[in-house]
Amino acid sequence: MPQTDDQRHNLRLPLELKKKLAHSAVDNGRSMNAEILARLEASFAPDTAREIENLLRGLSRLDEKDRYAALELLTKATKILSKV
Repeated sequence: MPQTDDQRHNLRLPLELKKKLAHSAVDNGRSMNAEILARLEASFAPDTAREIENLLRGLSRLDEKDRYAALELLTKATKILSKV
């Protein structure tokens, strides 16, 4: 058996969760281990939509001049992104 730097960890999973992971692994063409790793990695990736949502909440705290400037920039960005 080849030696790797990967650490082993025993993990207890509720049966229903294990079944969901197994089905998802098959659907994605991955092993159970690869499916779990992919899902864990994704959970640490930045959530761009959530970051944008948090920034937009901050609009209400800006003064009128800055809020107007931010909305103009958002309008321009939206037009550019709609071309993609």
